[in-house]
Amino acid sequence: MSDPNRVSHWIEEAKRGDSLAAHKIWEHYFDRLVRSVRQRLLGQNRGVSDEEDIVLSVFESFYEAARQGRFPNLSNRDDLWRLLLRMAARKIIDKRRHDHRARRGGDDAPMSLDAPDNVFEIIGREPNPEMVLMVEETLNRLFDVLGGGNLRDLAVAKLEGHSNRELAARFDCSERTIERRLHLIREKIQQELLQDDEPPPE
Repeated sequence: MSDPNRVSHWIEEAKRGDSLAAHKIWEHYFDRLVRSVRQRLLGQNRGVSDEEDIVLSVFESFYEAARQGRFPNLSNRDDLWRLLLRMAARKIIDKRRHDHRARRGGDDAPMSLDAPDNVFEIIGREPNPEMVLMVEETLNRLFDVLGGGNLRDLAVAKLEGHSNRELAARFDCSERTIERRLHLIREKIQQELLQDDEPPPE
């Protein structure tokens, strides 16, 4: 059996709760995912939760979600690798937020993605090709949620680093209108991200 077909077989068996198939997936992807996560953790506090802890957590979450039927369309090795990268990226973000709160004495305020420096802190200043692909796919999906009108154009302009005052002049409206539209964009994106964490409807 060829390697791609073997991985596809493991995926289907893991969905059925086969622990041997789950172990085969772990053996096949663990070291590769650890290397990817290690690059993203360079310079961070790794005393409490290092790359192996994160990857083990990724696989635990994956197995549980697979058994619950949350990945009905997952069927091949490429989709699986992208899924594992996305799950790892979320756990890296959670770790960085946790470390950020710890440095600030327990401040639970979430990091703002409006500031470009915070985006760089989350994804790293020199993302590898795998992370670039993941970010591009995520942004394209989120932009699709916003449609092809002013909200999408506004989101792109905000990511480019324009201030609300500059955006108001560009879109010929008040700053208050820009703030309302940005709030709507955040709500749409949060709703889409939350749907990713929910099991599919029966």
